[in-house]
Amino acid sequence: MLYFTRQQVAQQDITQTKVRGFSLIELMVVMAIMAVLMSLSGGLMQKSINQQARQVELEQVSQLFKKLSYRAYYGGGAMKVRLEKNQMQITYLDDAISYSDEDNGANEEYQQFGGNEYHDDLKNNRQEIEVINFEQLTFVAQDYNVSSKGIATPNQYQVFWLDSIKTFELKSLFSENRL
Repeated sequence: MLYFTRQQVAQQDITQTKVRGFSLIELMVVMAIMAVLMSLSGGLMQKSINQQARQVELEQVSQLFKKLSYRAYYGGGAMKVRLEKNQMQITYLDDAISYSDEDNGANEEYQQFGGNEYHDDLKNNRQEIEVINFEQLTFVAQDYNVSSKGIATPNQYQVFWLDSIKTFELKSLFSENRL
């Protein structure tokens, strides 16, 4: 049998207690390193989220222009669109109103784009105005016409992008040459 002296048993207990865990200082150092890494990556994460939200809103703008082109073509009425600040203001003229009144789902479809305010205070002028707000985009102010042929002019819009102005093309449903 093996016999241990009291000194050997005490040394064995000391070595076992050192191996069992981390000291408080080691844990604090690890926590400080993690905090620094999280603070550095948090800004990049927020920037990435904002960029993705901006991309989604850009896609929504192109979809709205496409939808307005369809509505103008099939409804037979022209529309005016104003992009300014963070808003898209759509003015339905004459024949487009009768088409949009028949389209019961129009309001519901536009609700998916968020922040819509539906105005018909100019009904006596046979104009109906819809305002769509965007959170991430700021437009360069410009007026657009969507003809009854489904063509939006001018065919590009501009957005303030970081420290510059970025231009995006609007794709027409039809080319003017074919009509």
